[in-house]
Amino acid sequence: MSLDCAAEEIAEHVLFETGKALLSGDFDHFAAYFCFPNVIETANSRTLIRDPKALRTMFDNMRRYYRDMQVIDMVRAVVDARFLDSDTVGTTHVTSMVHADGVSRRKPYPIYSVLRRHDPLDWKFMSSLYVILDCETHNAMLSTTARSSEVSG
Repeated sequence: MSLDCAAEEIAEHVLFETGKALLSGDFDHFAAYFCFPNVIETANSRTLIRDPKALRTMFDNMRRYYRDMQVIDMVRAVVDARFLDSDTVGTTHVTSMVHADGVSRRKPYPIYSVLRRHDPLDWKFMSSLYVILDCETHNAMLSTTARSSEVSG
């Protein structure tokens, strides 16, 4: 197996597990895939998530946003994944939201993430850059963890 294929499998696994946990409301499983501090960037802000409490705020905000938008599923596809070094993977994936009525209301958006190995099979998000150009509400939701983290922008 090539290193790029291994990096892609790692990225797909982390995306599958975090997506499943987000949609089902399983915060503990979701949080297991994040290290601290963690950086979430959008076109308008950079948020430093310092602890699980701040991550919980972001998790709850995302779930509320998806519920309000009637999102019932997310289709996340890895576009590229590569080892940056032996313990770090840089990956780009595209997310499409599936709504209850089956209609796609928004364009898919790319996210570039850095994953870091913590144990032989334990990969976690270090940072993610969301490129959402068609929805200020979505960008704002990703930066509303300010109460227990730092936001600049």
